[in-house]
Amino acid sequence: MTILSSCWSPIIWTNNVKTGSKVVASYTTALSFVLITLTIYQMIGGESTQLYNPLFDFDIRDSLQVAGSFVIGFLSFLIISSGLVMFGISQEVRGWLLPWLILWMIFMVCQLLFGVRLLYRYYVFVDVVLITMIDYLWMAYNFYCWLCVYSVYKEFAKRASPNIEYLQWP
Repeated sequence: MTILSSCWSPIIWTNNVKTGSKVVASYTTALSFVLITLTIYQMIGGESTQLYNPLFDFDIRDSLQVAGSFVIGFLSFLIISSGLVMFGISQEVRGWLLPWLILWMIFMVCQLLFGVRLLYRYYVFVDVVLITMIDYLWMAYNFYCWLCVYSVYKEFAKRASPNIEYLQWP
């Protein structure tokens, strides 16, 4: 049984989840390219002193280079998995959707932990609450996107399940 039958949000609106999942894969690719560009900009000495920046606490000479490389690698895998979602939907094979489902869930857990970290470390700043609320709203939208792709996964699983008939053997 699928969870969603259509994919609707302020950014994405389609009548079926297959098309919505393709749009979600495109959203993931575009978001990953923007975040990779921002990370590279910060790694070469750009502005990274804002409190709401996930790489705020890192030293530009040492730890930012390591953390930035990890972020770029993770987002590159996310771009590849978005391509696999497109391929999996066109071939109707649910296994190609699994890497994206796993990586996107990790991405959302990182968003959750980032908000918790903001509230725990910088609770004295009032604007941190607003930043955390915006982060959690974005995480809720990302969870909805995850549900859209998961619905396609469940739809393919339902179609792929075999009908096994037991023969009566005398």
